[in-house]
Amino acid sequence: MTMPAPAPVSSDSLRRLILATLPESARMGANPVIFGAGGALDSLGLVNFLADLEYRIAEDYGRELVLASERAMSRSRSPFRDVDTLTAYILELLGA
Repeated sequence: MTMPAPAPVSSDSLRRLILATLPESARMGANPVIFGAGGALDSLGLVNFLADLEYRIAEDYGRELVLASERAMSRSRSPFRDVDTLTAYILELLGA
């Protein structure tokens, strides 16, 4: 796959992408809970969602990321718990 030139990433556009990638049933409230207590996704659902999101980030922004890395797993609080936290984590990975 030929990667497009990296596009600028804003918090708002990334948040919209995350919400669009989430299953429709998981898009509830202003800051949907993705995983963990009260989360819409189980472990397998989270893995599928993250794979889809990695693909869409590569397509939309021309940046390849591994979201479920040792860096993510070693945090005291999961970066996958809600949309706002995941948005901040991805921006951190992108250095935005």
